[in-house]
Amino acid sequence: MNRMRYLIALTTAVLALLPLSAMAGSWKDINQLSELVQATGTEIVQSDCEGSFFGYYVYNHGRKIDRITLCTNKLNMKDNNAVWETLAHESTHVAQSCLHGYVFKAEYSPRIFRTIRAEAPHYAKILESYASDDRLTEAEAFYMELRPPIEVKRMIIDACGITSERIASFRKD
Repeated sequence: MNRMRYLIALTTAVLALLPLSAMAGSWKDINQLSELVQATGTEIVQSDCEGSFFGYYVYNHGRKIDRITLCTNKLNMKDNNAVWETLAHESTHVAQSCLHGYVFKAEYSPRIFRTIRAEAPHYAKILESYASDDRLTEAEAFYMELRPPIEVKRMIIDACGITSERIASFRKD
């Protein structure tokens, strides 16, 4: 009996130390990430959408479009897991736009694809349907869906140079 308790305690301790990569954000995390994204100048809107996506990001400097759309007819807006995953994914595209390229260095690409295959094989299948030019862009976004909320928020802050002054300025508007 003591051995069983020891094993349960040990397992619990190990699990508590492991990063919960598939941990979705809370409503607080969703609100914080939304605020960070909007501080970049990116608008977040909710709308019905064509096709099968839950959301998408559009940036067109010439037409002055910088917008994440959350597809309310596809995305369960009451499910924080679904909203977080979509917002984390599209926020990665905002970060890529800020950087004019990829979020991660090229040497991390194999690790990103391995993580996706291991933790979210359904995303790996989706990635196969993308043109090779878009595959890494989308892989980074799927990968960030799997990361803890603090990493996603840190990514957008670092990539887009968000400062506390910029957030305070956004809040005043």
